[in-house]
Amino acid sequence: MEFKPRPGQKEVLEYRGGELAVPAVPGAGKTTVLAHLAAELIASELNNNQKILIVTYMNSAVANFRRRIGDFLASKGLPRSRGYSVKTLHSLALGIIKEKPEARLINQEFELIEAGRRYRWIKDLCRKWAGENGELLQQFFNLEKNSYQFDKYLKKWKEDDFPAYVASMISYFKLKLLEGDELKNMVKYSNLKSANILYPAAEIFAEYEFRMAQAGLLDFDDLVQQSLKLLKEDPEFTERIASQYAFVFEDEAQDSNQAQEEMLYLLAGENNNLVRVGDSNQAITGTFTLSDPDIFRSYCKREDVDVETMAVSSRSSQDIIDLANYLVDWSQKEFAEREIEPLEKKYIQPTVKDDPAPNPDPEGYRIGSRAFKDWKTEKKFIARQALRKAGENNNNTTAVLMPTGWQLEEIAGEIKKLGGEFQLAGSSSSDAFLTELEVILKFLTSPASADNLKLVFAEVFAKEKPKLNQLLEAALAERENQELIFPLSGLNRDNFESEFRKRDKFDDFFKALTRTQGWLEASMDLPPDELILFLAERIELTGKKLALAQNLALEFGRLLNENPAWRLDQLTAELPEIRDRLRQFAETLTEMEGFEAKPDQVTLSTLHKAKGMEWDTVFIGSLTSSHFQHDNDDYFMGEKFYLNEEIKNPKASARAELEYILNEKKERNADYKARQELIAERVRLLYVGITRARKNLFLSTHQKKGKWDKDPAFMFISLDNFIKEIVKKYQAEEAD
Repeated sequence: MEFKPRPGQKEVLEYRGGELAVPAVPGAGKTTVLAHLAAELIASELNNNQKILIVTYMNSAVANFRRRIGDFLASKGLPRSRGYSVKTLHSLALGIIKEKPEARLINQEFELIEAGRRYRWIKDLCRKWAGENGELLQQFFNLEKNSYQFDKYLKKWKEDDFPAYVASMISYFKLKLLEGDELKNMVKYSNLKSANILYPAAEIFAEYEFRMAQAGLLDFDDLVQQSLKLLKEDPEFTERIASQYAFVFEDEAQDSNQAQEEMLYLLAGENNNLVRVGDSNQAITGTFTLSDPDIFRSYCKREDVDVETMAVSSRSSQDIIDLANYLVDWSQKEFAEREIEPLEKKYIQPTVKDDPAPNPDPEGYRIGSRAFKDWKTEKKFIARQALRKAGENNNNTTAVLMPTGWQLEEIAGEIKKLGGEFQLAGSSSSDAFLTELEVILKFLTSPASADNLKLVFAEVFAKEKPKLNQLLEAALAERENQELIFPLSGLNRDNFESEFRKRDKFDDFFKALTRTQGWLEASMDLPPDELILFLAERIELTGKKLALAQNLALEFGRLLNENPAWRLDQLTAELPEIRDRLRQFAETLTEMEGFEAKPDQVTLSTLHKAKGMEWDTVFIGSLTSSHFQHDNDDYFMGEKFYLNEEIKNPKASARAELEYILNEKKERNADYKARQELIAERVRLLYVGITRARKNLFLSTHQKKGKWDKDPAFMFISLDNFIKEIVKKYQAEEAD
């Protein structure tokens, strides 16, 4: 279909230089427009020695931009790869460092530390620091030593929350371009009180930097920090790098941070040919990354920056657009008295009638809402209804979006009980995880457990032949695992009674026992990392699952390098932590392939990961006050009730202390400010969720009374009232 620019898009395509901000509502076609603009500039403005640099934040976006720009260039009779370079921020930074590694005392062969290994190092350093400074660590506590909860939460603080806090602060220090020893001394000789929360993070940061330098390693935060330092310290080097690019485009600019913005300005050179496209109403990563939505907002307000808004979107029906715009109005009024503006006054507009890609126009009002008595009832309802929509065989896609991953796991369990299929956003299918390998490893570490052997049969052998489970149950009723797999006379068919051998699928059952025996023998002979590859080959893993198994073998290999004496059971004990990194690896693989929702399956996604995607039908659940806060007395996940009042949000308190040291600016209400920022981000998160839907949308919540009371989110109540009013109007119109 020929590209026909809409209002807003037309004006962006007229850009030929200078600084431009492009606020774009959800579904406004920003990738298509940026790609078209790049092709136009390549054809008319560039000389042969220059390129357009496009910086984005996801590998999938890199592939998408390359394809779109290539298509537009080909339509002009130009080579598909001419005149542009699309990079993620980290790949851009890595390229800059490799241009001049000696300036940062980095070897040509420097290595990037993998995220899981980085966190293990930080945990080790935190454990060491806690062992040497136990009294100081306990000074942060708000619990009395004789409290029955004291030991429980001290362990949680030392082993989980404290390392997570330090890891986050190390990234923040690097964003501020601080050096470890320098910061350590600044804190040491500051006039902060002796038990300040910044001190341990600064000390561990210095140790972390020393350990990384000794090993010749960089982490992902180093990439941006080191490359920015190179650009700032060497103007000639910067000019040489910047001269390669006639224009710099930034996608998803609402997710920018201070260091990224500085780097883009340096690369844009003297002409400042910089185009930044984003939507501050979709800034949803600030609470767990270093992004700052005010950066793009400020850029849009500058007098020397032209602003062209893309407000027309064809993604959603008029009713869904009206709900999203109502949320904008509601947030403007609701938070007018506070120091925050969750959503800017920027409305989505539908397409005009003759648009080649008009908005969906479903029959009737296709938005619903409901409050359930508890989570159990809500998840069952969502799973059942989502499966029903996916089973309508009308080529429409269906998604369930939730605030947290554990809720998705429970909904996935409900879908499985109902005999349905699902896929995970960020994965090509629900089979993105190594269930078969995990149950085999569990069995190999504890082969005497009959339950472990049953799991192996259920996951590996009996999926296509369920009768094997019955044969195993019958065999285990008469003998133990060891007698079954390693009988004294050797494993052969004669170990079983003739009547048993005549049963259906006995040959397959015997082959399964033989294979299981072979795996046990291999586990005694092969190192654990080689064992993973052996098992992957034997159970015939292919494609993404094989890549994941190979990645797991590498993880085991790294752990063995650090802990040479570890046995298989000690390695498998690390699987919960490794599984998160494998999930990230699976998502990266899918980003490179591109995710495509299947109409006959329910897509499961967290609200955060849903950004950039769309479905015909969307269910958004668990809209409770504990996930979507509104008032100060709501539950805030970043806060630790067991810490002293002034540092119950340790990350916010440490940032405030650092700001005081660097700029003598004292923030007296750091935790209050952090709460307001989280409240604002949660409004934007729901806005993102709503605008993923094309035709049908269902919002739900639940209550819980008990240890941790929950109520429907205040925002849900407001939306629910709006939806009910519209339903009444529809019903009245139908009655007439």
